[in-house]
Amino acid sequence: MPVIELELSDKIYLRWQKFLGTQQAGRLMEAGLLGDWVAQGFLNNVNSYLQEGGPADMEDEDEDARRQRLEAEARAALTKPQKRVLPMFDEIESVTVAEVAQVLGMLPDDAAELVAQWLGQDFLTPAGERGGQPTYTLGRSWQERNLAANRPSLNVPRMLHISPASKPRPNKT
Repeated sequence: MPVIELELSDKIYLRWQKFLGTQQAGRLMEAGLLGDWVAQGFLNNVNSYLQEGGPADMEDEDEDARRQRLEAEARAALTKPQKRVLPMFDEIESVTVAEVAQVLGMLPDDAAELVAQWLGQDFLTPAGERGGQPTYTLGRSWQERNLAANRPSLNVPRMLHISPASKPRPNKT
């Protein structure tokens, strides 16, 4: 069987060693296909590598994985009330204290206290008024996390589900 020798950077070599310990690499090695798959992958992408000056930087993948891990850890560290309020922003841009109180099943004064705490933690930020009531939206970093985690498509329509008055009404034609 022919053998190809390659010179690799230390960084890529370490990634390769790490990959060799995975189940996918083990299955390819058992089938005797690992070398063929690596060479075929390169041959299939050589034109894009030449146009882009080489394969995509592996640091970008590492950074994405690190960011996703940090975001997951941040979501896991949320309190129970925050975890119950977070999905509200999948459907609406901003919420009122009354809506938070309704979702959490608490008195508006208690919800107002929570909202005040969340403002200080940058979980929420003021967002103007709706119907004479102040509204709040997710803090800047949480907007990004919430969209990435809960709304992979930004084209998902938002519909308020927490009050009967907000249900969509049929069009009169």
